[in-house]
Amino acid sequence: MLGRLLVVILMIALAGCGDDKKKSDEHLAAGQKLAEQGKLEAALPEFQQAAELNKDSIEARVALGNAYRGLKRYDDALATFRDAKKIDRYVVAPHIASALTRVDTGQVEMAIDELNHVIELDPKNLQAKILLGRVSMMPYRQEDGTIGVSKLSLQRAEMNLEIAVEADPQNIEARRLLAQSYEALKENDKAKTAWGNVRDLAAKKSNEKVVAEANTALERLK
Repeated sequence: MLGRLLVVILMIALAGCGDDKKKSDEHLAAGQKLAEQGKLEAALPEFQQAAELNKDSIEARVALGNAYRGLKRYDDALATFRDAKKIDRYVVAPHIASALTRVDTGQVEMAIDELNHVIELDPKNLQAKILLGRVSMMPYRQEDGTIGVSKLSLQRAEMNLEIAVEADPQNIEARRLLAQSYEALKENDKAKTAWGNVRDLAAKKSNEKVVAEANTALERLK
């Protein structure tokens, strides 16, 4: 009799968990729809409900953290991303989102550390390599107290962006950043070739803004 009662209790508990997950997914979907419309204040309680109803949902917590970030509630965003990392530290999404928030708040060195960690977890993560390339070219406080970009940071950007371009040759952003890294390192021949490739790819994709940027860079490098 006791065994049957325990089975019934377990079935009820499992059914309740299933209902909570379904409700969480509904709140998450509603929040995502509002966020896509730019209605972050309205989306926030939907994401909060989604995260509360399914405490194991990394997706809900990342969405909640991104809403906080969009509202410039950076401390809340970082705390939410930390909670998401605790669920499964091998999932890269909260680490990338946290790194982007660090960039927003000027914590460039910490963002670099986060992105290096992402690449350790997922060496083929293209988004992380492109972001690390971009962030590595941002100025931050050096050991001597000056604000700038070290040669080591530029070389790290170059390395990751070369890998990104090799993995996705049609990625304009990766090619733009790689050309910028060559130029920053005064590797002018490489920069000219890279900007030429950017211009050709942008023209093929009818991206006039990037074509103009590439032409300006090529004039600068003459």
